[in-house]
Amino acid sequence: MPRSLVTGGAGFLGSHLCEYLLAKGHQVIAMDNLLTGAIANIEHLQGEAFRFIKHDVTEYIYLAGPVDYVWHFASPASPLDYL
Repeated sequence: MPRSLVTGGAGFLGSHLCEYLLAKGHQVIAMDNLLTGAIANIEHLQGEAFRFIKHDVTEYIYLAGPVDYVWHFASPASPLDYL
């Protein structure tokens, strides 16, 4: 079973990608700091093949085991958040 990491996994696009990957048989790790994402976008995905980590992608994190794919969708939704 392929293992995918989706950054921004609780956002609009990331959550839909998580759903798609699960349907295709992936084990999915969704990572999001919830600045603009929401748990409500992913709570229906909870299960054995899905894991959520609340974490800012600009900070180091160690993930045990291999990751086959990284899907980077983490980004503030508003340009004002970059200032």
